[in-house]
Amino acid sequence: MAIASSFRAHFVLFLLVVTGLASPGFATAHGAAPQVMTSQTLSMLSVAGELPPPPPGVTDLKFHDFFKMPVGPGGLVPSEKLLGLNGKHVRIIGYMAQQETPSTGVFILSPIPVVMGDEDEGLADDLPPNVVFVHLEKNDHVVPFIPGLLKLSGILSVSSQEEADGRVSSVRLLLDPELAQAFLHNDQEHHARK
Repeated sequence: MAIASSFRAHFVLFLLVVTGLASPGFATAHGAAPQVMTSQTLSMLSVAGELPPPPPGVTDLKFHDFFKMPVGPGGLVPSEKLLGLNGKHVRIIGYMAQQETPSTGVFILSPIPVVMGDEDEGLADDLPPNVVFVHLEKNDHVVPFIPGLLKLSGILSVSSQEEADGRVSSVRLLLDPELAQAFLHNDQEHHARK
């Protein structure tokens, strides 16, 4: 009975986040003040309509390109495309995973909207296998949650690495400096308003 009730609560919260209704109140309900993105930051990161082609030297990477398909008896195997883009400049579109306790200087980009309940679930959350850990150059700021589809670009890194929160990442993106600066500028504005 308790498992069914917990599942229902998580499912309702997932639906609220997907529809955008839980985004502002989620952080407040869990003890953190919601951070609002400035319009300049939103315009740099949000996806509105059809994307133009990537700039020269930047390759589009899609989440469905991460692993060879179909999945074989040995499990997930990185695709040739993913491995070939290691160390290269890429652009990727996805959803920022919403965390109860975000880490400083890093956030998770997912192919689907995800709410991570750190307190109840620890590392047994609902992250899909093809996520990207997005790192900012200056890693001493908490990255505010942004709902909706985001377009990010930076240098791709493919290898196993333990993150500060204990998770092991396979794919990381070092965010382009101008995008990282937009996040940092927004965080500074948020603290100045307090």
